[in-house]
Amino acid sequence: MNVVARWVVGFLLFLFLPTCSLFAQVAKPAVKPTNQTAQTEHAEQTEASLTIIRDKIEVISKKANLEETLKQRILNAYHATETNLEEQLILEQQIQIIQSQLKNLPIETKQLEKRIHETEKQFKTELEENFSLDPSGNLEQRLVIEKSNLNELKSSINRLEVQIDEQLKRPQQIREQIAEAKTTQANIQQEQVALSKLVLSKQEINARQAQLDSRANKLTVTLNKLELENIAYPLSLDAKKLELQLLNLQSKQLSNLVKQIDDFLIEQRQREIEKEQAILIQAQRETAGKHPVIQKTARKNIRYNQLLQEINKKLEQYLDQKNRIDARYKQLEKDFQSAEQKINLAGLSPSLGNLLREQRRNLPLTKNSQHLFDNIQEEIALASLEQFQLDEEKRVLVDIDQAIPARMASYVSNHLDAAEKLKVSDELRTLLNNERELVLKLVSVYSTYSRALDDVNYSLQQLVELGEKFNHYLNERLLWVPSAPVIDKHYVLEIIESILWLSNPSHWHQLVTDIKDSISVSPLLAFLGFILISSQLWFKQTINTHLKKLLEKANKPYADRFEFTFYGLGYIFLLVLPLFMLLVWPGWLLLLNTQAADFSHAVADGMLMAAIPFLIIQFFYRLFRPGGFVQTLFGWQEHSIQLLRGQLQWIRLVIVPTMFLIGMFADGTYSEHSYTLGRTALIIALLALAYLFHRFAHPLTGLGKDFYQENPNSWIYRLRYIWYAILVLAPLIIIGFAIAGYYQSALELQHKLVILLRLIFFTVLLHEIGLRWLVLANRQLALQNARQKRKLQEQAETKTGTSTINPEEELLLDIPKINEQSEKLLGAMTIAILVMGCWLVLRDIMPAFSIFDQVVLWQHIAVIEGQETLQPITLVNVFFCLLYLVLTLIFVNNFPSLIDLFFVGRYSMTSGSRYAFIHLTRYAVITITFIAVVNELGGRWSEVQWLVAAISVGLGFGLQEIFANMVSGIILLFERPIRVGDTVTVGDVTGKVSRIQIRATTLTDWDQRELVVPNKIFITDKLINWTLTDPVTRVVIPVRIAYGSDEELALRIFKQVIEESPLVLEDPEPSVFFIGFGESSLDFTLRVFVRDMDDRLPVIDDIHRRIRRAFKANNIKIPFPQRDLNIRPSEFYNTPILNQSGRID
Repeated sequence: MNVVARWVVGFLLFLFLPTCSLFAQVAKPAVKPTNQTAQTEHAEQTEASLTIIRDKIEVISKKANLEETLKQRILNAYHATETNLEEQLILEQQIQIIQSQLKNLPIETKQLEKRIHETEKQFKTELEENFSLDPSGNLEQRLVIEKSNLNELKSSINRLEVQIDEQLKRPQQIREQIAEAKTTQANIQQEQVALSKLVLSKQEINARQAQLDSRANKLTVTLNKLELENIAYPLSLDAKKLELQLLNLQSKQLSNLVKQIDDFLIEQRQREIEKEQAILIQAQRETAGKHPVIQKTARKNIRYNQLLQEINKKLEQYLDQKNRIDARYKQLEKDFQSAEQKINLAGLSPSLGNLLREQRRNLPLTKNSQHLFDNIQEEIALASLEQFQLDEEKRVLVDIDQAIPARMASYVSNHLDAAEKLKVSDELRTLLNNERELVLKLVSVYSTYSRALDDVNYSLQQLVELGEKFNHYLNERLLWVPSAPVIDKHYVLEIIESILWLSNPSHWHQLVTDIKDSISVSPLLAFLGFILISSQLWFKQTINTHLKKLLEKANKPYADRFEFTFYGLGYIFLLVLPLFMLLVWPGWLLLLNTQAADFSHAVADGMLMAAIPFLIIQFFYRLFRPGGFVQTLFGWQEHSIQLLRGQLQWIRLVIVPTMFLIGMFADGTYSEHSYTLGRTALIIALLALAYLFHRFAHPLTGLGKDFYQENPNSWIYRLRYIWYAILVLAPLIIIGFAIAGYYQSALELQHKLVILLRLIFFTVLLHEIGLRWLVLANRQLALQNARQKRKLQEQAETKTGTSTINPEEELLLDIPKINEQSEKLLGAMTIAILVMGCWLVLRDIMPAFSIFDQVVLWQHIAVIEGQETLQPITLVNVFFCLLYLVLTLIFVNNFPSLIDLFFVGRYSMTSGSRYAFIHLTRYAVITITFIAVVNELGGRWSEVQWLVAAISVGLGFGLQEIFANMVSGIILLFERPIRVGDTVTVGDVTGKVSRIQIRATTLTDWDQRELVVPNKIFITDKLINWTLTDPVTRVVIPVRIAYGSDEELALRIFKQVIEESPLVLEDPEPSVFFIGFGESSLDFTLRVFVRDMDDRLPVIDDIHRRIRRAFKANNIKIPFPQRDLNIRPSEFYNTPILNQSGRID
């Protein structure tokens, strides 16, 4: 029954299905247009709407009966509508492209999968190509082409990886853009409702409505485009990943081909070189006993062949190194990508953090690769030089017929018979042909070698850049990654277990055994270490004696010298060196013994870790001995010395053992004990540092107590409790890191803190050395001032002396001002060293606090490796600009004292030279600072050169005189026709130069008026410098006597007066001349010389007085002008004169 029913149902379905199919064909509705067709229609409609809007804009623009403001509002609305429609048209075109991609992507994906499959199959079954059939020249050209193709493939891979990274971020961006578009749509609906309620003209309402409609339509199209892009995203991403996979396969395939060609060419060159070497050795044997020119040429060919072998070996080594670098780059790139993916997906776990820290320790950074860069650059320079020499050899050997006579003329005697000469010439021809072939091969090999060096250098640069990038990425994140369990209630039990493990006798027995084995493995090093330590201990008493004698000499001001500072520091260092060596020597021997147990190596690491802190603490402990180095040479107060020495005395007993335990577990071999003993040692060390900072920085009892009492109004005093809190809390915060499980981060921070503490101590030591140099230099300045005063006093007492002194050299040094400026400059340098040191110490962890570097103020275009890229300007750049400006301001204001301190007692420098040097240096420093600030803020010459040129032209016309004066000021400072202190006359102005500035020079005249003279006048006008090369000047004094006086007596009087005058110089010799007969007198001139300008008026006054007294005593009269008046009668005197009454007077 069931079988029959199944047959009936099957028969009915067989009849019914074709009928249904036919009905479906008849009832099928009209075919709807495809999405692409509909989108094309939308685009056409948008273009039509755009045309209508443009027509309306044209019509509105031509209407004259509209109010101007209304017309402008309508046009603005229509222009906005036009812009919206144009953007909508672009979006619709993008939609068409995405729809086309949706249609084509499945096909492209299948094609890529097929090509990948074929490439993988080809790669697996590919046989090595037989390169022996190709000529070596063609093969080298092919190698260059394949390397170029490989580089293009790698560039394509890099670009595609960037695109994939950007596309991975696209879904989130799409979601954000969709949300933003929907929000904007809701706002547009509200604006449309509000528009209907406004009372406006119909034309304006239509225009604004069109604007809102166009915005709404554009947003609708935007949403469609985003939705389509979201649909196409998986297919597009898969296609790009497949394309990347294909490119990687092709790159791998091409890399193998390049390597095969490289290996074949190297083997081929080596075979050829070995073959030629054998031929040349045979030829050298055959040339034994032949002419010297033949022997020398044969030896030269052998040397060239050996050079070929060496270069081929080097080439092979560098190619192998390049392959290793490329492999390291690929592995590092994979590690970087893997780290990014793991951190982005799952965050940083303790295990991942420890793994990444281990990777960070092995990263190829610039500081680790600098020696390799230097070696490559040196090899490139040597290869270039060798290529130049080989090119010269090739040029000589181009024509063998010319080379043979030249070679024979140098080595073959003219007395040799013709037959012997012909024989030598034939043999030489053969050898020179071989030499030419060798030189050509060397040129080719050196060219290949240079390219290989460039490739290695480029690959190394790429590797280091990736390493720096990876290091920066890890530094930003690893500080906040836990690396150990949080301290809990079981921590004490774990510490007890670790202590029991550490005190296990078997470990220490093994350590003793390993030390004995290390001595037997390296007996010479062990013996040298023993001799060194023994000799240091032997000479300890002698060093102490020398140090005491040095301190006794330093107590005597006239015996003290600056070199004693460094001698004393050296003696103290030698005194603390033996104990340091007792820690380093056994640790070093244990590390050299590779067969030693892990515990022994851990102990060696701990000893080396504890050695440096012990050396530094012990050095400063001896430095702060009462009555010792610091108190004698630096003059420190006893309170500070006792405080420092007392704290260093106990802290060395804490720091050395704790550093030993920390270093013992630093390599991670015993990580379980590192989290207990190592962490406990770290906490104890940090607690000790916190107490040390408390004692040093306490406002009432610390090192700054005296400073605070002397400077109660300074900002340092007002913030004294803040400094105290920062210093004490810093170790406690690091302890919090260690307790919370951030043990590795705490270790890193503790290491930075200790380095900063060392930096502070050594910077203070440098500051004190600088102050001591200033003290000794001030003593020299005071001595020079005393000598100068005595010299001036002697000159004042003996005015009739013949020696002359330039007034520039008579200026006394202002020691208090020099001391003040020097201390400011030294303080600024100390602060700069501290700031730079802190930056260098903290720059590895600064990315964790890189908030300032993330605040981008603006961007500028910079050319990096030949490509223009946008570089941000952040707050860090602004900080550096401010630092440059502050340092420049301090340097410029205090630079004169530095000149005085450096040149005093060493070089003779006049005040004018000093003034010129100071101002030129100031201008140079200001210019350099300006360039540095502009460069830091992103300025480039190519961006501002036209602006500078235009401004220069404008200023050249508008400020012509100012620029002329500025250039003249620079000329005055360089040529120095006038100097500060010179007495000059320019035009009708005479005075002493007091200042030479960039625009004008200040003269002080005899009335103490300051006259500001533009610098241009000194260059272009007539200038008299009374003291340029010699301050001695001549004074001409005219004297007249009456007719009838005894002129011989007058001459004797004049000469006697000159001899008696104390201001007149004997050399040059004075003179008296009878120069003529005046109207009422006999005219004489007295010509005398005075030491400087200040003596001119006094000598005139003195000579006049003496002449007056002598004339009076000898009855010589000084004439005065006489006039005879003759009155002749005229008509004026014969005319009657009437008085007021009309009568004749």
